[in-house]
Amino acid sequence: MEIEVERLEDVKISKDKDIRKKSGFRLTIRDVDILGFLMDQKFGSLEQIYFRHFDVRKSVSDPMPKNLYVTRQRLQVLCRFGLIRPERVYSEAKSLYLLTHGGYQVLSSQRPHEAYAMPVKSMDFRSYEHDTRVNDCRIAIEKTGKVMKWISERKIRMKGFESEYSFSHLPKDIVPDGIFISSKGERIVFEIETTPRKKSRYKEKLQAYRSVMAGGDKALIHRVFWVGATERIFGDLKDVVGDEKGFFVESYSHFLSKLWPRGVVERVSP
Repeated sequence: MEIEVERLEDVKISKDKDIRKKSGFRLTIRDVDILGFLMDQKFGSLEQIYFRHFDVRKSVSDPMPKNLYVTRQRLQVLCRFGLIRPERVYSEAKSLYLLTHGGYQVLSSQRPHEAYAMPVKSMDFRSYEHDTRVNDCRIAIEKTGKVMKWISERKIRMKGFESEYSFSHLPKDIVPDGIFISSKGERIVFEIETTPRKKSRYKEKLQAYRSVMAGGDKALIHRVFWVGATERIFGDLKDVVGDEKGFFVESYSHFLSKLWPRGVVERVSP
């Protein structure tokens, strides 16, 4: 069976016999990127995968492809060959996509450094709302073109985080939702709060991050992007952070506006 793929550089699969036997299938670099994203973030929706891997629009105000057909078709191919699988969420009418064991094997053969943990077996509905917002924000941050590397929460939990330029380590009780390396080489923490907490808890986090932000270029962390999912959380974070240097508070809707047109772009950071 011949499968038509878009004009991307092909990556030949040499270590997975079952897939190699299926004539006509060629795994593209973009396919491997999708597998790596699902490895990091545990799952992805059709829209998230479109925005991160297929979106060629010049502006968020440009119309999106009807039914996201190309993205949907490619995901169906990856499902057919056992690299990813769909799973329903009770709160959504659409499927999410998870990495399979076969997809993990292919990822580990192509990019061993990205295959640091086995795929999740199923969705954790308790953290779905939080995790899907992390996905949205990661995509929005990466689409700025100013990110060299994203280190996911999952990887931080598995392998920790350190820098060759610093002797500091993250506090044991603090695991951010992600850390990204900017094009300027800055190490920036990303945190999103989706559940209201006592301000004292936010203050504890602030102090923990502050402890590894001293030392200029040799600091472990240079900045913290803190996102509030609701107006209440956003307001509490603003109160706690105040004019603290190196901390920037945003709203989830601002990040979302980078992906989906929402009229006037909301800019709420100081």
